[in-house]
Amino acid sequence: MLASNASRAPRDIMRPVPDLQSMHVDDYTDQLHRICGRFRVEAKPTQRAEIHGAVKRRTLSRFDVAMVTLDANRVVRDGAMIRKDPGEHLFLIYQAEGQSTILQNDRVCRLYRGDFFIADSSVPSEFIYEGRHSTQISLHLPRDEMVARIGKDCVGGTEIERGDTLSLAMGGVLDRMLETDAGSAALGEALINILSAYFHARARGNESVSARLYRRAVQQLEAQARDSSFGIDALATDCGVSRRTLQRVFAEHGDSFSTRLQAFRLELARARLMAGEENIASLAFDCGFNDLSNFYRLFRDRFGVSPGKVRAKPLVS
Repeated sequence: MLASNASRAPRDIMRPVPDLQSMHVDDYTDQLHRICGRFRVEAKPTQRAEIHGAVKRRTLSRFDVAMVTLDANRVVRDGAMIRKDPGEHLFLIYQAEGQSTILQNDRVCRLYRGDFFIADSSVPSEFIYEGRHSTQISLHLPRDEMVARIGKDCVGGTEIERGDTLSLAMGGVLDRMLETDAGSAALGEALINILSAYFHARARGNESVSARLYRRAVQQLEAQARDSSFGIDALATDCGVSRRTLQRVFAEHGDSFSTRLQAFRLELARARLMAGEENIASLAFDCGFNDLSNFYRLFRDRFGVSPGKVRAKPLVS
């Protein structure tokens, strides 16, 4: 899911990670591997294989925590890495500074400062930073325990609805945990209890009317985004509300129909190019763009490179 976070002011949870430094991408990858498992870090071509950042490990309550700061192009965990380093954790990721896009299990989620996402280490993933500064706090949660306590809805990669009061409560608890060197056992348990309450409430449908409509609208939008004729009026009809109501609900979540639709189409096109598709014109039309020159312009504006250059960088393990 792609989203914007302009609708609420994020908590100032993250203190700056100390000792930021420039290092070769291989050295940064080694640090990330020791703390988070196997990933491949890719610098932007203009960075000459240099990453400016740091990876710091902490223990909060009973959880290992990684504080990751970087300005990479992207970080990838593919199937070959998972086979060598099977995933035993869920990563509760808090976007503390900057922004990122996470692709996991056919989901595309844009994180802004203050957002949470649960990444599944057993599923291939891609974290896109586009060379911009980003800091994320990642709590490593035992996968089997979380499934037993929360249920299977927490696996496979899932976003935490930013407007939910339980999301704000999680931010408050994480803030308290970071105030001390190790955090308390009670705070760690409180965090998991809030996370469990969030998923149980969502499963029971105890969301606000606005949040429920927004979630349904985004799901419908992403399902029909490849149709170049798809517009907000069709989405409003599908959701059983007026165009004006739908616009208001998107605005309440710091989003808009046109921004969401365009971003999803572009992220989908980029993911398919990364997967090896070669016919750019056919791909662009299949992703919902009916003007090839406009697709090239929008793609370059968003990712800083042309579609052809993305296609020319196949994944390697």
